Amino acid sequence: MLSPLLEIAVTGRSEPLGGFALADTIVSLAAIYWWYYADKEQRQFRAGPLLNVGVIALAIIALPVYFIRSRGWKRGGLATGVAAAFLAATFGLEWLGETIGTAIAS
Repeated sequence: MLSPLLEIAVTGRSEPLGGFALADTIVSLAAIYWWYYADKEQRQFRAGPLLNVGVIALAIIALPVYFIRSRGWKRGGLATGVAAAFLAATFGLEWLGETIGTAIAS
């Protein structure tokens, strides 16, 4: 929610593939990988290099694979559902931030 607000405050508009979106994506990927690494260590799960790189390159595919491999089908499916809900909430907050920023700027 803050990234679109900040972008509109600084530039006057919000670009879906602009510099602010790129910075937001990099920060998000760093946070996702940090969580993945901590969870992997806590569960003592041995992941191969392909899964480690996949979490950064294709998180939307690699994380459900990790969830199912580390937790089993039932709990892995539940974790994937929670992650999908979190992603939807993130998109909703981003839309809300852009809407509020546009209303403030005009």
